[in-house]
Amino acid sequence: MTGGMWTPLLPPAVAAAVLDRVRSAARPHRVPRRVRPHLAAGGAGLALAYHQLDRCLPGRGWGGLAEGYLAAAAAGYELLGASTGLFGGAAGLAFAARELGQGLPAVHERVVAEAARQAREVDDSPAGHAVDLVSGLTGTGVYLLGQRRDPAARTALRQVLTALSRDGDAPGPGGVAHGSGVAHGLSGPLALLALALTEGMAVPGQREAVARYAAVLIERRVSDAWGPNWAGATTGRPVRASWCRGSPGTARALWLAGTALGDEAPRDLAVRALKAALRRPAAVRRVDGDPGLCHGLAGLLHITSRFAHDTGDPELAATAAGLAASSFPAGGPGFLDGAAGVALALLAAATDTGPAWDRVLLLA
Repeated sequence: MTGGMWTPLLPPAVAAAVLDRVRSAARPHRVPRRVRPHLAAGGAGLALAYHQLDRCLPGRGWGGLAEGYLAAAAAGYELLGASTGLFGGAAGLAFAARELGQGLPAVHERVVAEAARQAREVDDSPAGHAVDLVSGLTGTGVYLLGQRRDPAARTALRQVLTALSRDGDAPGPGGVAHGSGVAHGLSGPLALLALALTEGMAVPGQREAVARYAAVLIERRVSDAWGPNWAGATTGRPVRASWCRGSPGTARALWLAGTALGDEAPRDLAVRALKAALRRPAAVRRVDGDPGLCHGLAGLLHITSRFAHDTGDPELAATAAGLAASSFPAGGPGFLDGAAGVALALLAAATDTGPAWDRVLLLA
C-alpha cells in the first residue's frame, strides 16, 4: 500500500456497496448553462467530482457531466468574474480545467499575472488571508505548481515560494494570524513549500522555511488523553478534528515536511496526531455531524486514506474502511462542504484510481 500505485482500502463487498451509494447520489441530470465558477461550492468543484467519477467508473456518462459543469463554470466566470483565489476564484477554475485536460488561457494568464503581483506586494497586505490556501498566495501557488513547465507560471511560482519562505516564524506580515490549520493557518504554506521542495522546485531559503515552520507547529502542539493535538489561535482550546483547522490537516502538513526534509521526527508526530484524532470520541472530535471535506467526516476519511496509503499501517487502513462505511449526514452538492467532496473521499477509499484532485487540499 505504500507509495506507487493507489490501492483500495475497502474489502470488495464493502467497496461495491460504497460505489452503489456514490452512483445513486450522482444520478445523471441536465447541467445548467451557467453556474458559479467557484471550486468550493460551484461548478469547478462539481467538474472535479464528476471527472473523478468518470476516471473510476468510465463509460457511464460522468465525463459529459464533468465537461458540462466546467463549461457552465467558465460561462459563470465570464459573466460574474471572480477573485484569483483557489476556492472562490480563478485559480480553482483553472485547476479544474487542467485536471479535465482542457485549457482556459485567459483564466490561466490572469492567475499567473495576479500571483506575481501579489507575491511582490505581500509585505503590504494584511496577515493571514493574503497568504492562506483558501484565497491567498498559497492557494495560487497550488495551481502554479502544476503548471511549472510554462515559463511564466514557473517564474510566478518562484516569486510565490520566495514570498512564503521569507525569514520569520510564519509567512505573511506579522505571521499567519489564524492558527495552525491548513485552510487559513501555517500548515497551508508549509505543505505547499514542502511539496514544491519534494518535486524539485526550490528557491533560496525554502528548505530552511520548511524546517522553521515545522518546528513552530511542533512547538505549538498540546496533548490530551488521546495524544497530540493543536489548539485554536484565539480560543486556546482544541478545535474540531477537521482538514481545515484541526489536527488531521496539520498532521498531514508535518508528514509532507518530514518527507521533504528526510526527517522522520515530523512524520512520526504526524501519524501519532492522526491516530489520536481517530481515537477521540465523536463528541470530542466534532466532525461526525458534518459530511464535508472541509469541516467534516469526509475530510477525516480522506486524510486517513492518504496516511494509510503512505504508511501501509493496517490500523489506519481498517479505520479508513470503518469511516467509509459510516452514514454521512445530508448536505449540499458542493466540493468543500457537500456531496461532491463526500463522493470523492469514498471513491478514493473504494477504488484503485489515485485522487489527484486532493492537491487542492494540499494533502499530496
